[in-house]
Amino acid sequence: MDRNLTLYQLSPELAAKVFDRIESFNRGRMPKDGKYVISMPTLYRPYYGFWRIFSDDKTPLFVRTLAVTFDAAAERAFALLQNCNIPLDVQDNSVFESYYGQSDDIIPFGKYRGKRLAEIFYVDPSYILWLANKFTVETKRYEPLVLLAKKFAKVHFELTVQKRHISSVSHYIGEIGEKLKDMFLTVLNVRLQVDTYKADFYVDQNVLAADRDGNRFTFFIKAGGRSQTPKALSCHSRKITQHEVLHLASAKVMSHYESKGVHYTRLGYVKLV
Repeated sequence: MDRNLTLYQLSPELAAKVFDRIESFNRGRMPKDGKYVISMPTLYRPYYGFWRIFSDDKTPLFVRTLAVTFDAAAERAFALLQNCNIPLDVQDNSVFESYYGQSDDIIPFGKYRGKRLAEIFYVDPSYILWLANKFTVETKRYEPLVLLAKKFAKVHFELTVQKRHISSVSHYIGEIGEKLKDMFLTVLNVRLQVDTYKADFYVDQNVLAADRDGNRFTFFIKAGGRSQTPKALSCHSRKITQHEVLHLASAKVMSHYESKGVHYTRLGYVKLV
């Protein structure tokens, strides 16, 4: 990822932190199907855009705007891409400038007449899916429009349906009972869970994480003390956050299991650095 970009009203320190998070987010993601891209803002276009570039078609597809700050734009992109295995990149807006004014993506008929496909996709993706799969092309005039709609349909599938395919690269790690050491895992999700074996509220953190090769792991970070409520961590617990990179000094392989075609390694006796 090229970090030598034009930074508009953005400090190099904040930019470096966001770039680091994007690189961490991309670990294990497969670039063979292309990429999603955050476009940088300019003086006259002050928002960060979200684009899709397919491996077999280098023409960028504008999907939506993200935010007006880099960190917020990255967080929204992370959320959008949580169900797919395609990497995220960042590029200058100059790469996309010539594609903003194209007219092939304007609907010339129906209830959305005069609207662009990206606008419709944002508010009514089912209409785009109809246009891509069921609309009958009676004139060559509409063929480019339908082709674009098919691209949006693929984006819709990637962002909403593809979760069962996200970890096709995931494999079982270690043998059951084996002790693993010195692992770096990126947190994909964290869920609070009360330890039902204890009378008071001891709130553990149920963590889903992945290594740089895309292998999936689940484990608990036990409560550091008693909580006042089952919905909050103890002040003595270390809070684990999404996208954080954890350094595991050691962990024991407790079991292997499969869910929706995804292989998971369940860890226990986790010791963090």
